[in-house]
Amino acid sequence: MNNENPNQEQMKDFLAQSKPTGNPLQQYMRTPQIYVTLPSQGKYWKSGSIEMPINGEVPILSMTSLDELVLKSPDALMNGQAVVDVIQHCVPCIKDAWEMPVIDLDTILIAIRIATYGENMEYSSNCPECKELNEYEIDLKNFLELKVNLTLFDTPVVWNDLSFKLKPQIYRYVNNNNLEIFEQQRIVTVVEDQTIDAELKVQRFNEIFKKMTELTMRNVNDSIEYIEVGGEKVTNRLHINEFIANSDVKVFSDIQSRQTEIDVSVPEKEVKTVCPDCQHKYTIPFTFDHSNFFALAS
Repeated sequence: MNNENPNQEQMKDFLAQSKPTGNPLQQYMRTPQIYVTLPSQGKYWKSGSIEMPINGEVPILSMTSLDELVLKSPDALMNGQAVVDVIQHCVPCIKDAWEMPVIDLDTILIAIRIATYGENMEYSSNCPECKELNEYEIDLKNFLELKVNLTLFDTPVVWNDLSFKLKPQIYRYVNNNNLEIFEQQRIVTVVEDQTIDAELKVQRFNEIFKKMTELTMRNVNDSIEYIEVGGEKVTNRLHINEFIANSDVKVFSDIQSRQTEIDVSVPEKEVKTVCPDCQHKYTIPFTFDHSNFFALAS
């Protein structure tokens, strides 16, 4: 899938030209504002996609006005290119953000926002008791300390004589899957049109079901780093995909169970607050859409 358009190519050219040599203003340009430890600890990145510092702390630069413009491009936001461009511009040690394990994504984006706008962010919620809308500030640093249990990836899933080594999915695969899910949801909306013939509706819904099943299979396939059998590690994607498509349902179920276990182990991002009107204490999940997270600062 081609994730770039001519405007993005021009932007890359501009970024390349904006790195002068011997510029007397160099000392006034951006410098790292914070340093973060990635949840992946630098593991699972494709070779050459990141240059990890020796101490494991990744330097984060603030966004520029150009980065803000990139994040306002609807096409680039939709296909994920805006997120990739901003990450690579604000985290110089990341050379290919498409290959980023998704377990690192939230940490990196939150760190970029902190480096750009500061540690506090305005947030709002409705009190579940009195329904009053409350507005307050949260400290984003609290969400940089969340840890991921990497042993769940390092401990293989064993079935008979086979050993399955899992890995986090990368941003490229997850973004492409999200685009396809969005497209299927759009088709569902069209199919629900009462003017469409009933037989055609059934056909379209069957096609959607088949596509969603394929996406589920792909998610499982993409989470497998290799399958070990008799001391040999099978890494060929075609061989792995063929095996999963023709294997016992128990294999598929065991891998999905481990994926669920991994998802559950990731700490929830939560905000504890007290309603200023009725004094009710409550906790709400802190969620953000990667495409509009930075718009909250404007």
